[in-house]
Amino acid sequence: MDPKPIVINGSVMVPFRQLFTALGLTIDWVKTDEKTQTVTGKNGDTVIQYQVSASKWTATLNGKEIELTQGPFIDPETSTLYVNLRFISESVGAAVSWDNIHKIVSIDTVKDK
Repeated sequence: MDPKPIVINGSVMVPFRQLFTALGLTIDWVKTDEKTQTVTGKNGDTVIQYQVSASKWTATLNGKEIELTQGPFIDPETSTLYVNLRFISESVGAAVSWDNIHKIVSIDTVKDK
């Protein structure tokens, strides 16, 4: 990925557009004013929303508020929005694994039939 993922508070944070696209999420970015910025991703019946400027670290998954270990943020150097890789991936049914020795995260989107 470019820009590179960042690990913060034990969470792998990645550029949102690249992750949403890779997982088949359609993207809707709504900037209603300087205080409220919302990113919405949809994949079938799954709807994920982040309010970037929110004072608490939460996201909404299918209308239910979920507390996050790390909230989304915009990197001031690259103007890139970063989101929590595990939360987004698992929200669309993918399995996430972490190789601590090599510092590699894997996302398995293949579903057993």
